Amino acid sequence: MSELAPTHLSLSLTGAGTLLLAVLVVSSACDRSGTEDGRSAETPSAQSSIADDSAPAVIDADWVASKFQAPPPPEQKDWMREIEKDPIAALKQMDPAALQSGRNRPAGSVGSKPEITEIRSKKPAEYQPEQPLRGWPPVVGQFYPNLVLKDQTGQVSAISDFKGKVILLEVVGLTCKACHAFAGGNEPGRSRFRGIQPQPGLDSIERYATGYAKLSLEHPDIVFVQLVLYGMDGRSAPTEDDVRDWATHFGMDRRKNQVVLIGDQRFISPETRRLIPGFHLIDQNGILRAMSSNDPKHDRLHSSLLPTLASLVNDD
Repeated sequence: MSELAPTHLSLSLTGAGTLLLAVLVVSSACDRSGTEDGRSAETPSAQSSIADDSAPAVIDADWVASKFQAPPPPEQKDWMREIEKDPIAALKQMDPAALQSGRNRPAGSVGSKPEITEIRSKKPAEYQPEQPLRGWPPVVGQFYPNLVLKDQTGQVSAISDFKGKVILLEVVGLTCKACHAFAGGNEPGRSRFRGIQPQPGLDSIERYATGYAKLSLEHPDIVFVQLVLYGMDGRSAPTEDDVRDWATHFGMDRRKNQVVLIGDQRFISPETRRLIPGFHLIDQNGILRAMSSNDPKHDRLHSSLLPTLASLVNDD
């Protein structure tokens, strides 16, 4: 009996150790399920869906996707000099907008401004921020949602007001560095808006349109819209004062159909944030023809969206 006792004791201790180890494993698994699984299963509260608190404090997005970032536009030519050399060849190559002066026009351009008539609905739609937002985010190939919002003048404008024109719409966050650059923040002599440095190396959308669509955004058949969806805190909708200051700073003139729409809380969502910075191209019938952003599924700005802009305007 004395020889069997140690063996019996050893087996008892081994069983106890195994039981203790199992308890520790179960306890650890419970702790993880209470944190990791709990977080993944947690649904956003109403408060977080409004303020988008899970997002970074500031939208400082760059136009980062290398295969979407437009290279420098073609070298600007001195068309007056080219005309002097060979007027027939120059006139065949040039875009009439090259002789127009306008917002963010490269230095050295000369000529008269295009004749543009301000588009205003005789019966403006009613702004109803309490109504659900339908059709957002937009889908390429479908009708663009008829957004009805206040513009930089405090009046109400709707996307449907511009039916019959080609609309280039830029989705903007006021703290987005790329948005500042596309608005012309890197133009010589342009001061910074609210101290924010524009994304280096990125030109204005006007310059890219001139380079790749051979058109100025001041073309009478184009309406350029900036849809400002995030304010200076990078989380919530912009204030009317901030948007008016933005429009004034970057020379967006409503009388020239350079429209700045003021977004509201209905737009605040992770889906919206992923559209910034970005551009939407809407045809004369109100259909979204192209969408460009850092999303790899979207169209390339310089090789797809802007050439389509030229096609829509020139084929009209």
